[in-house]
Amino acid sequence: MKKITHHLTGATLILMLLCSNSSAQDFQPPGSDVSVRDLLEGHNRAPRADTYYLMALSEAQKNNIEAAEKAIRTGLQINPRNTRLMNLKAALLARQGRLAEARGLFLTVLQLDPEDRYARTSLNSVERILQPERRSISILAKPLPKGSSEAPDAPVLVKTTPTEQKVLEASYFNEVKDKQQCYHGMSAIKRAQESFISANPARKSEFSLTELVGEKFLAAAPVCPTGGIYAWKDADIECSKHGTSSAAGAEVTNVFSEFNSGMRSKLSRNYLDALKSFEQVVILYPRWAEAHFQLGDTLFRLGETDTAMNELRNCLKYEQNNLDAKLLLANLYFKKGQKEAALKILDEVTEKHRGTIYGLAARSVAASIRSGRNYYQIFPPN
Repeated sequence: MKKITHHLTGATLILMLLCSNSSAQDFQPPGSDVSVRDLLEGHNRAPRADTYYLMALSEAQKNNIEAAEKAIRTGLQINPRNTRLMNLKAALLARQGRLAEARGLFLTVLQLDPEDRYARTSLNSVERILQPERRSISILAKPLPKGSSEAPDAPVLVKTTPTEQKVLEASYFNEVKDKQQCYHGMSAIKRAQESFISANPARKSEFSLTELVGEKFLAAAPVCPTGGIYAWKDADIECSKHGTSSAAGAEVTNVFSEFNSGMRSKLSRNYLDALKSFEQVVILYPRWAEAHFQLGDTLFRLGETDTAMNELRNCLKYEQNNLDAKLLLANLYFKKGQKEAALKILDEVTEKHRGTIYGLAARSVAASIRSGRNYYQIFPPN
């Protein structure tokens, strides 16, 4: 039996996979130097997961996508780190138009094997294909305000209505907001203490908020929002509740700047960069509802309906009354043909928020659905 060798085709491969009219014989998989005999005889060079790779490959060549996916799932249960199976799965996702999911899987392959040329080339191709999609959708939003040069960036949200301003009040994120406020207080105290030491070198070991205020180095003594006590330690201010100024500053600056980076990318219609930022934020702060909403909305704009719905459900898990998430989730339920699920959400928003822009919007969309209009009649593509 001849050894079967499949050659890497790079960008050509992924582009063929993305064409809906590609024939089965055009399908070229990631490379493999394992023969059928090796696989079937259980040769040491051929772990069992590769058997399922070959089975999946055979089914994919015949355009039996369901059977190919089943073989891939079985192979990954045996070896979840088999990059050959992961590349094939990502290629099939891309062929079905599930580009964001394919992109995520190619990124996982590259984390396991940074030298995987197939994953690298395919990832670049997927991201190039996503680019025109994200540019075709317009967003109406106000310009981002400029923040203080001394303070970390604060999250800037897209205000969808003039009557109901959405703010970051989720209980989880309140902790970070308190830490940010404390950090600003510690920064002011640190500057005052450094000025005090510079003016009084012989008293460098002394620290007293009362003295700093009394000697005009501080206008007033900052107060920690959670009752922390401030101290001077190792040339830094330390709060008994929030730690040192440098550590607290690093944390709040990280979350705010990453979130803002995603918002700026999203407002400029650069959805792929926004996706990267929001993915990072939800990894670092998995209980931040607003980050899940922005990630879900970004995925929606990239055409990734199922993954967008998952993120919107995560948002509502941590913030049950996020009306933007509810309306977008109703939109996507209707898009997928789940009319009753969409109407249930819309009727609830209509009832609980009468007279607001959210309530009026929900009532209007629900009436349009009940009149028999289809999704694209209600939400025409841009």
